[in-house]
Amino acid sequence: MKKSLLFLTVAAFATVANAQTVVGLATSEDLEAAGLGKDKVTMPAETTIVDNEAGTFMLAYEDSWGTTTTYKTYQEVTVAGEAITLGSGAVGNANPTFVSYESGVMSAGAVFRIDAKKDGFMTVFTKINPNKQYLVFEGKTGALPFTLGYSNGTDIIHYSLPVCQSGDDEGLIDFNAPDASKYFIVATKQKKNDAGENIWLDKDGNEVAGERPVWTNDEGKEVKGAAVMEEIPGQNKPQFPYLVAGYEKAPGESLGFLTFNVLEGNSYYFSALGSKAACGGFVFTEEDPTIVFKEVVNAETGEVTAPEVTFEPKLGMGVEAIEGAAVKNADAPIYNMLGVRVNADAKGILIQNGKKFIRK
Repeated sequence: MKKSLLFLTVAAFATVANAQTVVGLATSEDLEAAGLGKDKVTMPAETTIVDNEAGTFMLAYEDSWGTTTTYKTYQEVTVAGEAITLGSGAVGNANPTFVSYESGVMSAGAVFRIDAKKDGFMTVFTKINPNKQYLVFEGKTGALPFTLGYSNGTDIIHYSLPVCQSGDDEGLIDFNAPDASKYFIVATKQKKNDAGENIWLDKDGNEVAGERPVWTNDEGKEVKGAAVMEEIPGQNKPQFPYLVAGYEKAPGESLGFLTFNVLEGNSYYFSALGSKAACGGFVFTEEDPTIVFKEVVNAETGEVTAPEVTFEPKLGMGVEAIEGAAVKNADAPIYNMLGVRVNADAKGILIQNGKKFIRK
């Protein structure tokens, strides 16, 4: 991965006007040709969905795959100045099998793979759930840093994972960065007793062995017992995006993206833990791209339901370098809580650059 840091340095001095953008998003015809439809069917590993000059987008593992509306809230975006309409994508059935970064890539389930044909950056769009953990690997063992961006029109999450600057892991995730605990949590595994039985907590918090206990709460809703987990020393898993960004509570699902550096000839795996993440392909750029979620307007009322949000990925710069996620443009449009654009002197609860503020 060492070549990637050199590429990043060179790319930093390139001009936007010279950037090449290659869109590899799946059309309905691409999905149908791959055998995917609304009804999920078992697809073999390495089923190709898109193949073009920048890379090959495929389903990494055998699973039950189908099509879905991949994106929510926003569907019109620009990447490095190129306007793109997001459509449908592929979604799997099984949650990815994963232990820790140190144990290697996800080994089964709803995992996507890109084989890169150029040096540059891949951006994959998906319906991000800030309460899920996202992963990117270069090959089977290279834990790869990425920039994550998300907006539901009000809340914004944006950060880049720390990067090793030297040594054998140059260009990969830096788990020893000063602020690493913000981005990673200790990996865990389910605890077993001497007989090899799984240990669970009952509704009173007591440890029980054997089958997972099931009970109902006061509303009659079924609640399952939680597993007792033990930490795996020296091994890491990704943190939840809403906690990285400092939110006390996770916002709901909405449009998001992962941007990561790629090198010609390498394979890249990405997925979400505890989720059948959906994806419709990739957008390749020669540079770290500026990404804009275009404002959403109600066709009947003309009201803006989600303001325009701009992201500068800045791979490897950390969350502090992109605090607040959106480019802080003092001249950006201002909206009220109904999504109606207002003048700069308006009072009350307002939204600018995707953030709420109060002007009295």
